[in-house]
Amino acid sequence: MKKTLGIFLLLGATSFARNLTLDEAIDLSLKNSKNVQIAEKNKKIGELNLSQAFKHALPTVAYQGNYSRSEHTTRKVYQRELSAQQIESKDGYSSKFIATYPLFQGGAILGGIKGANAQKNILNYSFLKEKVDTRIKVISMYSNIIRYQNNLTTLETSQKELQARMKLQERKLNERLIIKADLLKTQYSLLDIESQIVKVKNSIDTEKKNLKIELGIPVNENIDLHSLNIPDNLSSNINFDKDLMTAKNESLNALISKNKVEYSKAEKMVAFSDNLPKVSAFASYGGTERLHSGDVFHDEEWRGGVQVDWELFSFGSGIDAYRVARENYKIEQLNDSITQDNIEINLTTAYSEVLRLEKYREAMRSSLEASKENYAIDKKRYEAGLLSTQDYLNSEAQYRTAQMNYNSSETDYLIAFERYRSLII
Repeated sequence: MKKTLGIFLLLGATSFARNLTLDEAIDLSLKNSKNVQIAEKNKKIGELNLSQAFKHALPTVAYQGNYSRSEHTTRKVYQRELSAQQIESKDGYSSKFIATYPLFQGGAILGGIKGANAQKNILNYSFLKEKVDTRIKVISMYSNIIRYQNNLTTLETSQKELQARMKLQERKLNERLIIKADLLKTQYSLLDIESQIVKVKNSIDTEKKNLKIELGIPVNENIDLHSLNIPDNLSSNINFDKDLMTAKNESLNALISKNKVEYSKAEKMVAFSDNLPKVSAFASYGGTERLHSGDVFHDEEWRGGVQVDWELFSFGSGIDAYRVARENYKIEQLNDSITQDNIEINLTTAYSEVLRLEKYREAMRSSLEASKENYAIDKKRYEAGLLSTQDYLNSEAQYRTAQMNYNSSETDYLIAFERYRSLII
């Protein structure tokens, strides 16, 4: 019964493995990635900051209340008729409502709106860039797993081949048809393959865990990845001159850099406004009331007017703040120029890498075909006794290495192309 239950659980665990294509993995990562979620919340903060900046240009209504106690228990209040009145109260309160509307703030409000808008754009583009980076990360992890799995298949095939060859050699050694050195050479190659199998299996497990964390899948859940179909001649779809112009003007890196310049320019405007007068219109209603007095009086009334605030002297601190903001603006302009140069360099490098790996993939495919054919011939020659054990093992190792090199060239080619594409988004 226990044995049956164990088999059922094993089959259940296998049958419930989640099958994923590359597109499905990318969709899951964009939905569940914590970094994407953080970037999305920052994007929301940028929108709220812009809304708040606009509201600074609108009227505000505030309530002011004050409770106070006087020094004397009673005091005399003289009326217009010069008669004295005793007030037997030493405490009271005042309250009023004040509505204020900014008429002129020296550009602080406009600068705040422009800065908040630039910040919102930066956070929006950063959100999109995080999605692009997450996509590249998933493609890299996914393709690495596929490469490791293909390498594992290659190594296990070689393992079976050498295991069968070793059994045959053991029989021939007993019959004194070969020397022990031939058997030891095969045994060494087999042990080397087995050590590589352990390493590749560990790499698969590690990369699958990383991928599941990125996709938001429980680490103990099994996943099966579909194989990749990587087209040839991907560079034929690239128009480098057009892509370069797009990258310099419309890519996320370029747009983020430009908005950083706009944000710094807005900060300069706000810093300059701190040295100018601030003019606001106000209207208020309220008054003062004495407590515990025999003759309680009220003086509520409407008041209104214009208020001017201007810091006339602060040892030049406001001017210094403006100069700092101006220098920061110049720095951001230089950073934008550096970004433009880096975009061109990075795109050119990425394009060159696509071309290089495209040729390298073709070379590895040709090498694989040649190694496969050469191994088939050497295998027949070895079985016929026309080739030494060492030469046979060298041929088998060359074929195995060619297979693994081709596996790497395919995934590296795909990642290089996707990284190129990410630079123009």
